[in-house]
Amino acid sequence: MEDPYQWLENIEDEKVLEFINMKNYEFKKRFHEMSSRLYPRVMKYYETPVVQQVKCFNNGLYALARMKDRYHIYRYYGSSKELILDSKNLGEDIVIQWINSTRDGKVIAYAYSHGTDVARINIVDVENNETLDSLEGSIWDIAWVNRDKYYYVRFYRDSKTPDGVEAPASRIFLKEVGGKEEIVFGLGLRSQYMVSIHESANSNVVYIVISYGWVKNSLYSGYIENPSTWQLLYDPGDTIVNPVDYVNGKHYVVTYDQHGLGRILALTSNGELREVVKEDSRYPLEEAVIYGDKIVANYLVNASSRLRIFDLSGKLLRELSFSKPGTITQLQSCSGKCVFRYISFNTPYRIYVLENDEPRVIDEKTVGNICVDEYFVKSIDETPLHVFHIYNCNERSGRALLTGYGGFGLSMTPRYLENLLVFIEDGGEFFLANIRGGGEYGRKWHEAARREKRVLAYSDFAAVLKWLKSMNYKVVIEGRSNGGLLCGVMYAWYPELLDGAVIGYPLLDMLRYHRLYIGKLWVPEYGDPDNPNDREYLLGISPYHNIVRGKNYPPCLIYTGLNDDRVHPGHALKFSAKLNKLGVESYLRVETTSGHIGANPEIMVKEKADILAFIYTVLGLKEDKL
Repeated sequence: MEDPYQWLENIEDEKVLEFINMKNYEFKKRFHEMSSRLYPRVMKYYETPVVQQVKCFNNGLYALARMKDRYHIYRYYGSSKELILDSKNLGEDIVIQWINSTRDGKVIAYAYSHGTDVARINIVDVENNETLDSLEGSIWDIAWVNRDKYYYVRFYRDSKTPDGVEAPASRIFLKEVGGKEEIVFGLGLRSQYMVSIHESANSNVVYIVISYGWVKNSLYSGYIENPSTWQLLYDPGDTIVNPVDYVNGKHYVVTYDQHGLGRILALTSNGELREVVKEDSRYPLEEAVIYGDKIVANYLVNASSRLRIFDLSGKLLRELSFSKPGTITQLQSCSGKCVFRYISFNTPYRIYVLENDEPRVIDEKTVGNICVDEYFVKSIDETPLHVFHIYNCNERSGRALLTGYGGFGLSMTPRYLENLLVFIEDGGEFFLANIRGGGEYGRKWHEAARREKRVLAYSDFAAVLKWLKSMNYKVVIEGRSNGGLLCGVMYAWYPELLDGAVIGYPLLDMLRYHRLYIGKLWVPEYGDPDNPNDREYLLGISPYHNIVRGKNYPPCLIYTGLNDDRVHPGHALKFSAKLNKLGVESYLRVETTSGHIGANPEIMVKEKADILAFIYTVLGLKEDKL
């Protein structure tokens, strides 16, 4: 199929850069004035620290926080809070992606970049502020044997593995600090199969997970100091298994082998298996940890987190819920305590320590005052869809921003809305739809809209759109990455339901996505365009190929980052060029210093203010607070 805009995939071509500069100029000329007014208001919320990750160690924990114009790593030790690292010391516009630490907390690892997945990883002795080792690449899952030896996973994005397997692929390395390294796991593992490594919190056992897409995996285990002991522990077949921990001679795991909602099993090394916590009848089990002689399990109840505490035999002891819908992440166990992070729509973070089954807040921040309602909307096949509605308790405008995702089994749960709290202050109403393809109601919810069934995710989103329009809302839709694909499909299929669309860092050409960057990894989710059967339905959902002359398309903003090394910027550039050719009112914004995972907070605020300027303009929302 001829593609007149394929040249825009070459982002190093001077003509492509000229196209980007021209489109950025057009956008700035149209929206700069309003964006400039919104910028300081958005910055007010970005100045609030946001803890993005916590990592506990035996006597305390580390926290990665995003600040106004930088990232900080803190250490909580007893009642003290100490700054360990300021990203400004690493350079300008730095994003710290993740942190990890040894069990005693004396050594940490952190990854940093300019928003790209490819990063630099430093291994640091905290007490002496000495960098012990450094790595570069797409790397995750540092697991320490001891202070001087550790494992890590290297992802091969665009080159063959040392054993000759085509990218995308990954391998586990054993590395001596400042010295030699060798592959210890994954040799011969085929392309598209990913590996990860997980330390036990209560023993010297390590777990290795081999995953294919987001649909199935298998679990290996052995002693952390000896890779030759690593062997297959459990293969659940065409489903998912995740490790919990090794306690009292038993491996505890979460598997989704029944109705896809998750149950906890105990396995012995000789293969005996016993159900400990049975599958819930309605709600999915997200994850679990063991602390002391208890199991702490994190469930999603209508897309909000709820903790259940069991004893090791599976008896329910207690359930913990929260006053507002929220999300629990970073659930982990260390030295007889359980640590987790809680966030909600106006809570940037709340760090909990659970000891003796009692949750204790050690640090938190909440901003503003908002109202949250929850609804169920029927899809085309009568399936109920959960929807969050977040708004100003004192001022509602009938102007809505609707978002969703619907892919990869990822759940859209409450998150801090720093970029949208200004919108809500001014009467804007934010709706979050939990459509199929996500994980809000388990594996079946994901499978219902995977591959050739993806149309169900789009039908779900359309049902929510129609519900909003039936109440006379003006509606702009917004989505990012796979959510950008969702919004692209809505824009191509249902322009009459939209007042505008914001399409971010998107997949849009579904016939070439697998040839761009790491797109092959997503074939299990979307299908293979090189397979004639898959290609037929992919053509039907590809936004780039379904924009046609003669339809009345509303205003559209497409935004991406030139350094996005996950979803190729060419998707956005080509879509923009085609809309221009058809005379559609559309705008393209390309951030030249950010990647898929974001950018320096100050750059992010500029991006968010620009996006809001488009949304305010399309919806006719008044800037009441200016």
